[in-house]
Amino acid sequence: MSKGGRSKSGTMLDLWRPPQGAGDPVGCVTSTYTFSPGLFDEQCLARFLEIESEPDREGLAFLLERESRLGSVFAGVLVDYTQAGVEHSLRWDVLPVRMRGAKQHAKLSLLAWRRHVRIIVASANLTDAGYRSNYEVAGVVECSAESGNREVLAAAIRFLRGLLRLVPAAGEPLPEVVRCEGFLAGVEKQVRIWAEVRRRGTVRRVLACTLPAGGPGVSGRSALAEALDACRGRGGSPHGAWIASPFFDTDEETSRVTAALCKTMARGRTRELCFCVPASGGAEKGAAPRLAAPKSLLLTPRSYQGSVAVQILPDVDPDKNRRPWHAKMLALLSDGYSALAVGSSNFTCAGMGVTERRNAEANLVTIVDRVSYGREVGELESVWPDMEDVQDPDGAEWLGARPEREEEEAALGPPLPAGFVSATYRAGDARHIVMRFDAAQLPSDWRVVACGRDELELVTATVWRERGSPSSLEMAWAPLQPPERFLVAWGEHEAFLPLNVEDGRRLPPPSQLETMTAEDMLLILAASDPSGAFRAWARQQRTESGYESDLDSAVPVDLDPLRRHDLQATYLHRIRRRARVLAQLRANLQRPVWGRQALEWRLRGLVGIEPLADRLVRECAQGNGSVEEGLLTLADFLIVLHEVDYQEGDGSLPKADFEEVFRPFLRGLTEKLVRETAGLRERVPGDVVGFWDRTVERCRK
Repeated sequence: MSKGGRSKSGTMLDLWRPPQGAGDPVGCVTSTYTFSPGLFDEQCLARFLEIESEPDREGLAFLLERESRLGSVFAGVLVDYTQAGVEHSLRWDVLPVRMRGAKQHAKLSLLAWRRHVRIIVASANLTDAGYRSNYEVAGVVECSAESGNREVLAAAIRFLRGLLRLVPAAGEPLPEVVRCEGFLAGVEKQVRIWAEVRRRGTVRRVLACTLPAGGPGVSGRSALAEALDACRGRGGSPHGAWIASPFFDTDEETSRVTAALCKTMARGRTRELCFCVPASGGAEKGAAPRLAAPKSLLLTPRSYQGSVAVQILPDVDPDKNRRPWHAKMLALLSDGYSALAVGSSNFTCAGMGVTERRNAEANLVTIVDRVSYGREVGELESVWPDMEDVQDPDGAEWLGARPEREEEEAALGPPLPAGFVSATYRAGDARHIVMRFDAAQLPSDWRVVACGRDELELVTATVWRERGSPSSLEMAWAPLQPPERFLVAWGEHEAFLPLNVEDGRRLPPPSQLETMTAEDMLLILAASDPSGAFRAWARQQRTESGYESDLDSAVPVDLDPLRRHDLQATYLHRIRRRARVLAQLRANLQRPVWGRQALEWRLRGLVGIEPLADRLVRECAQGNGSVEEGLLTLADFLIVLHEVDYQEGDGSLPKADFEEVFRPFLRGLTEKLVRETAGLRERVPGDVVGFWDRTVERCRK
């Protein structure tokens, strides 16, 4: 393959940043085999949500920003069940994908903002090695109201739904699966109102996937077959193929996948194949190269009128840094087009989908027509780096396939038995753990331990049998904070069981939030830059230096030291300042919101309207300041809420839907405040009580 130009390089993490004008985040779902929750939480999500605090330097601010922003979006990771039992924030979901004799190996991400959707198809696992140090490759498809490939988006959603069907559920829908399905349906609805864009030009992109058969009537999918079908639809079978893969099968299985490729290539001419394979170090200078691949790659094509070239995959970058090759690429060439598939499929039977045992894989195929003066072919072929040719492949030392182990793979023991289906944390005043079982696949003796600061035995096989061996077991959970994760022990083995929350809105707030005053909370809610307000408040806690004026980013700071120190203590100044902040709070509430989940979080979330009301009442009842001033503040607060005039925007929640949620919320909040302030009426003048009663009647309507 001829190469020209330079490929576009960058970091995988950059792909999680929203483009300009993307709007508020809606949600994201991604799939991986091995998994680092810290990378996803602190790097990927932080970029997706545009969190400005740094987790290492501004831990408290980052925690509060993340918690407050995640409540209004969906975030989930579809991961192979052998790698799923990780400790993670219950604000986002871990969905274990289980396939008998195969892996969830796809690396596909769907990121949605209010005015933009991005699909990322990559070779990189969600690990530090995958995102920071390996040679990886990724293809990106962008969709907006003005442009984008809706076919690839629809195919990505179908593929993700296929993975969701492989999440064990024991006959009942799991909350995390319902949330993910709802997110995917929301994205479909979101793009449906975008104008259809007619695609022209010489470039076509399609998704080529491998999936196992899904039961009666649902046949399996083959990434190799789908890539070749897409190419044939563009201009006949390819006569050339260029394969780069870090892993291969044994000789016998490699012969099968190689033969499957050769049989579908063009007939009547020599089939040209080039295999780019890893090499093992240790060969002396001038000696035959030692190739970590099976020799059937070289021999099998000769039975199908094929010629074979061999190249060595690089393992250092241009700066001489060691960079293990983990990318998977397949180029298909004909006289009329050049095609490149990038993604997760190794050149194996399970990866390409040529036998009954098939992984879950996702690859993005780009097909470019060969036209005069076209630059696209050169740009596509420039993705391939320069590689060292093996001058005498027959004389090389073929070491056979190396073990297919992903970086950071946690496969030190047997996987979690399939009988442990799921664990769900039910938050709230009465906290419970709900575990689901498949009795037929449980070991004879086992126990489940909740891990955290202290280990707590949750249930054993004996207790489970004493309760009638149910498929679902509900157990009370006394601690206020949820468990970090569950360890399952059986025989001499141990493995972790994934844990998700039933309803994230009921999770307890971080303990650090207890020190936040009503004034702090109001300033954060009214701030034009909530991220800056969170950081300022966190700095205030760290330095304990008193009031931090940066918190009030919605209100200009008075720089005159005499006026600042003299007037802030006066009642009139406080009232005027409070009025400006409340006006900005109303303006923020009137901004377009993408959906009901985001609106509910705006009203009831971590730092939302209802928590602010609770904090105002608590401080008033505890005597923090004048009771009369506290009741007047609550009245002003209700008036501001009553005056909210929602302004819908393109693709946002319609005003009728906003009112359907907001007005009942306001009436309910009003009744709650009436009950909680009943004991304060006798402590304030009659005219203040009258003003409060008139405000309440107004908000009850």
